[in-house]
Amino acid sequence: MAVLQIQSQKQTQKLTFKQIQLFNIVTLHTVELEQYIANEIAANPALEYDLEQNNPEDKDLQNEEDEPNDDTISEGKLGEDYDFTDYMDKDLLDDYKYEVNNNGSEENKREQIIIENEHFTQNLISQLNMLPLSNKEKQLGIYIIESLDDDGYLRSDVGELADELSFQHNVLITTNELITVLDKIKRFDPAGIAAKDLKECLLLQLKNKKIKTKDTFNAINILQSFMQELSDKKLDLIRKSLKISEEDFNDALDEIKSLNPKPACSSYKNSNTAITIIPDFTVTVDGNNVELFLNQAKQPALKISEEYTEMLSDYSKSKDKSLKEASLFIKDKVENAKWFIEALQQRESMMILVAKAIVKHQKQFFITGNRNDLKALILKNIAEEIGSEISTVSRIANNKYIATSMGNILIKDLFVQGMSNSNGEIVSTNEIKQVLVNCIEKENKSKPLSDEEIVKLLEEKKYLISRRTIAKYRDELNIPNKNFRKTA
Repeated sequence: MAVLQIQSQKQTQKLTFKQIQLFNIVTLHTVELEQYIANEIAANPALEYDLEQNNPEDKDLQNEEDEPNDDTISEGKLGEDYDFTDYMDKDLLDDYKYEVNNNGSEENKREQIIIENEHFTQNLISQLNMLPLSNKEKQLGIYIIESLDDDGYLRSDVGELADELSFQHNVLITTNELITVLDKIKRFDPAGIAAKDLKECLLLQLKNKKIKTKDTFNAINILQSFMQELSDKKLDLIRKSLKISEEDFNDALDEIKSLNPKPACSSYKNSNTAITIIPDFTVTVDGNNVELFLNQAKQPALKISEEYTEMLSDYSKSKDKSLKEASLFIKDKVENAKWFIEALQQRESMMILVAKAIVKHQKQFFITGNRNDLKALILKNIAEEIGSEISTVSRIANNKYIATSMGNILIKDLFVQGMSNSNGEIVSTNEIKQVLVNCIEKENKSKPLSDEEIVKLLEEKKYLISRRTIAKYRDELNIPNKNFRKTA
């Protein structure tokens, strides 16, 4: 029986190591970039600082004869399907100014940021390394640990993390693979780590106890079945539903109160460390004129080693076999150095485009300094505007700072969720929260507004919002429910 063979072509995208490295470079803030460049220079003798270049506004990092061509660094260039190559058009950057401070004034812009969880993170990684895991599982574990927020929660969706990892490493990472490693991390010390929310955090601490008492099981039952009632202080309702004695109920509550809602802040606090943040941008305001400056890193420009370039030229002409082999090594180092310089240029161009679009959207906020003037803005808006990928915008916004008269502002804090009002206009959650605060400030304190009543008031003001969202915003604003706002 003949077997029919059909030949077909399928176009796929595979990221090279250099392309992945380029995406990683984009995520670095200025201080990290300085160290990254120093490490690259230490590893590649063909790359060196250009100490003779004194003009900081010179955007050419190398002479024309050193410009890379498609033949020598094709692996380093991204194809048309990737969004970096289009951003080298200097016409797009004409309305930008570049601020370079090599005279020491940059020191005034350095800010000490306390990082509470650096040793905490290392402790979790140490626990991870003690487990009998494959190299892949350990890498997944490190990625999960580094994705935890300052309180020790994993707020990110596991499926999205799997997609992000698959994209970064060009290897399929399934959600189940991540969940398997995540479940192991959830058993680490301190208990409660890597939970998705408060309920899971507290339950993990109870379930991870080696010795469980009657109080422990009652506490687990309360959290599993009556978390909302507990947050609303409906204690009598919970006790009657559980059908346990008042003494047992109070003991269970004491068990819950002994738990830590922020496991990352529970220990290692004495090992806080400070890192220096140098803002990547500066925004200045003159009336209604808002200008964005790119703060260049303080290290000198980079160049290709002339010694290595000459060696490559001489060795490649030689008929000596050993010198021919040496020329291949030198060629590889020179090409890597050229690619690295180009990667830094692409990083800079991309950062400018993203920051420019964000500042344009939030211009009013920079003028007034009032957070209520922040417009609804999400990563997708910026990505669509500049023709980029959402993941690229996210990498740039994640840990970059803008220096302003109000202090240093994390770029990602300029993104604000929004929703449509009854007129179809997109309004920011900040605006809605302010309206919520105004309603509560004006309420009759002897008869506070319920969440349902607040919903109706906001509807009258053209804000369509659910009761559950009102409760969520109250929690974020640290505003108690009506029972705790009531005064005699």
